[in-house]
Amino acid sequence: MGRKRPPFHNNMPAIIIFLLAFAGLSYKKPLFAFGLLLAGLPAYLIRFSIGPLPTTFLELLIVVFLFVLILTGWRTLNFSEIKKLGSINWAITLFLAACLIAVVASPETLKALGLLKAFVIEPILLFYAMVLLIKTQEDLKLVLKILLISAGVVSLFGLFQYLTNFRLPLQFWGSGTEPQRITSFFTHPNELALYLAPLLAFYFILTSLRYYVLGKKTQGLILIVMTIALGLTFSRGAWAGLILGLVLLLAPKISYKKLLAGLVILIVLGFSVPTIRNRLTISDPSSNLHLALMKAGATKILRSPLLGNGLYGFRTTLAEQNFSGEIHNYPHNIILSLWLETGLLGMLSFFLIILLALKNYKKQPTTVRFAAVAYLLVMVLQGLVETPYLKNDLSVLFWFIISLFFVL
Repeated sequence: MGRKRPPFHNNMPAIIIFLLAFAGLSYKKPLFAFGLLLAGLPAYLIRFSIGPLPTTFLELLIVVFLFVLILTGWRTLNFSEIKKLGSINWAITLFLAACLIAVVASPETLKALGLLKAFVIEPILLFYAMVLLIKTQEDLKLVLKILLISAGVVSLFGLFQYLTNFRLPLQFWGSGTEPQRITSFFTHPNELALYLAPLLAFYFILTSLRYYVLGKKTQGLILIVMTIALGLTFSRGAWAGLILGLVLLLAPKISYKKLLAGLVILIVLGFSVPTIRNRLTISDPSSNLHLALMKAGATKILRSPLLGNGLYGFRTTLAEQNFSGEIHNYPHNIILSLWLETGLLGMLSFFLIILLALKNYKKQPTTVRFAAVAYLLVMVLQGLVETPYLKNDLSVLFWFIISLFFVL
C-alpha cells in the first residue's frame, strides 16, 4: 500500500489504447472480456495514479467492462433476474452496509474508501454481471476455460522462476535450511498460494468428476503444474487447507484404507524432506508473528466488538498497542480480519452469503457448484491462518465463485 505509484501520464497512450480495445471486446464479446478480467487478476499489481487518485490496471479494466455492460446491455439483459436471486440480495445489502459503516469508523477514511471500491463494490457488481451474462453451459465453460489457462500460466511462470530466480525477490532465494519459495507474478509466496490453493481444489473436483473445460490431458497437465507451483510456495496454510478440504469433501467417496495410506504418505514425506519438515514447525519466526498479529486483533475486538477497527484500521490498532513486530494490514485469520475491518455485521453477513450459496447447492446440486463448494471450503480453511478475501484478486475470485451457485 505504501509503494509510490508512477504518474498516469507516463504510460497514458498505451493504457488508453488497451482500454479502448478492451471496451470494444466488452461490447462485442462480454463473456470473453469477463474471462480476460479473471485472467488478468494479477494486474492489480500495476499501480499508478490518475491525478490525485491512486488506482490499479485491474480496476480500470473492471470499470471499463462494467460501464460498457451497463451502457449497451440495458436493452438486452434481463435485469429482473437479479430480483429472482432472493435472500442473497439482502445478505449482500447487509455486507455492503457494514462496509460503509466501516469506512466511517476507519481512522484512514480516504484509504478505506479505496478498499471499499476495490474489495466490495466492484467485485459485487461483477457478481451481478456474471448472473446476467451466463445463459448456457457453453458460456460457463468459456469463462472457466480462460481462468484455468491463466492459472496455468501463473503457475508455469512460477516454475520458470524457481529454475532461474527471474524476478524472484532475493529474500525468497533460499538460504541455509530456509527453502527457495516462488512468487510468480505476485510479491510474496503466500499471495501466490492464496490464489492457487482454492482454484486447484475447484479444478481438481471438476476433473475428478470428468467435467472438462479443456481437453482431458491438457486439463490434467495444468493441474499438475498448478500443484507443483503451489508446493514450491511452501505455504503451510495452503497445504493444510487444500489437503484437509479435499479430504473432508471426498472422504465419503474414498475407502478408509486408501485415505489412511494417503495420509501416511503425506506424513512420511513431510518429516523426511528437510525443507518441508522445517516449514511444518509452528515455532518459527513467521508462525510467532502470525500468532502475535492474531492476539493483537483479538484484543481490539474485545475492546470494540461491534465496529472493530474499520477498513484499513489494523495498522492503527497495532500502533495503539505498541506492536513491536512486523506491521501487516490484517491479522492472519479470516474471521478476525473481517470482524476488525467490516465490524461484527460485516463478518456475519459475509458468512451468511456463503451459507446461502451452500443452500442453493443443496437445493440444486451440480458438478460446477460442488467444485465451488470445494473452493469455499479450502478458502475458509486456509483463512484460519491467512486472509483470503481482503485483496484485489481474491475478492473478485470470491464473488465469481459465489455467482456459480446462482447461474444455470
